[in-house]
Amino acid sequence: MSAAKGSGGSAAPDALLADATEGVLAVDVAALDDDTLNALIVRLQVERSRLTVAAADLLAEWDARRLWESDGSRSAAHRLARRTHTSVASCREEMGRARRIRGLPVVRDAVIAGHLSGDHLDLLGHVNTPERRHLFERDQSLLASQCERLSFDDGARVVRYWAAHADDELVAGAAHGAADHPTAAGTGAGATAHFGSRVHASRTLDDMLVVDGVFDPIAGSIIEHELSRLAESIRLTDRSAGVARTPAQRRAAAMIDMARRSATTPAGGRAPRPLFTVLVGERTFEQLCELSNNAVTTPHALLPYLGHADIESVLFDGPSTVIAVSRRRTFTGAVRRAIQVRDRRCQHPSGCDIPGDRCDVDHIVAHAAHGPTSQFNGRLQCPAHNRIHHLHDHGTPPQPERPVDRLHQLRVRVRWKHRHAYPHDFDPEPDEPDEPDAERAQ
Repeated sequence: MSAAKGSGGSAAPDALLADATEGVLAVDVAALDDDTLNALIVRLQVERSRLTVAAADLLAEWDARRLWESDGSRSAAHRLARRTHTSVASCREEMGRARRIRGLPVVRDAVIAGHLSGDHLDLLGHVNTPERRHLFERDQSLLASQCERLSFDDGARVVRYWAAHADDELVAGAAHGAADHPTAAGTGAGATAHFGSRVHASRTLDDMLVVDGVFDPIAGSIIEHELSRLAESIRLTDRSAGVARTPAQRRAAAMIDMARRSATTPAGGRAPRPLFTVLVGERTFEQLCELSNNAVTTPHALLPYLGHADIESVLFDGPSTVIAVSRRRTFTGAVRRAIQVRDRRCQHPSGCDIPGDRCDVDHIVAHAAHGPTSQFNGRLQCPAHNRIHHLHDHGTPPQPERPVDRLHQLRVRVRWKHRHAYPHDFDPEPDEPDEPDAERAQ
């Protein structure tokens, strides 16, 4: 095919783009060897992200000139959707990205260089709100560099931490913060905890119920954990009974089960108390915490729950050795909890991101091969990586066993308390491990 020429004699940009796409489509994928196919897949994703930047730049200019108004369209998204046969919703997202990209020069350059992806444009663009803009300009380079060296999920967690810290900076004081977060009306356990949550339920013409909702991190974690637990129980029951249902159908059945259980709770019956094990105390983000599914929240968000929850603390010596698990509640499996809090997600070397509350605790050296049942020979692995033989990681060595006695526990506790009572006495080297008193919510 012959490329159209621009005014300077060179091929027009749209023709160059079409020719590049034709070149990729012309590749005989079946004839590629494994290494070439792997490399081409990665390169294609990098180029797609680079094209995302190019598209955002073009759309930003198209929007600034308001060319979309020339045919009387209601908005840029409506005209773009009509001309490209795509949904208005996806075009609104494209236009939103285009309007945000000019506030992301460092992120934009990192995507063009292949260090970040198009997803990072959206991740960082959404936290660069008008209220946080001056703080984002100050910290954009730091956030981009953190995202470059971390997996996307870990980078997203850093960005959520930053957003929460930025919001704290914008709050003038406790009185101002209380005014910004009014107490929701309601009674009972956690009644004031869900003011950020909302659910809409409506009937269709054929009387089907449509439910749509948004929940704050804590409420969402409570619902997600129970929904997943019930859906897995239903899956196992279905398998033994020979019943075939989709995951969405099992989740719907789980929601019905949740409603039935609530309706049949005996009068005066005692609701189960949630366990909070919230990560606190790390120097970088000492005012923030995470839930067991890695959702980021803030300590004040937990306050409405504390009268109706149990709390456990886990004392670490360095990033990977658990010294003690508190006994604020009666529970079994302290070693299991220690490994869950330490690992936080599936530890398969492929970089699996299944959160710890959905993982098995696996012996690195199998129990049948005389591997000890200890935190040093234990790790989290998701059910697939733990139970499917060809996916399981068989070569990881266990951590060296360390004696953890009462004297060691006392020494770490004293050091931890002194460190927080007199922080200026400590000037750690960059590679000195943190010793967080980990508390995590579930």
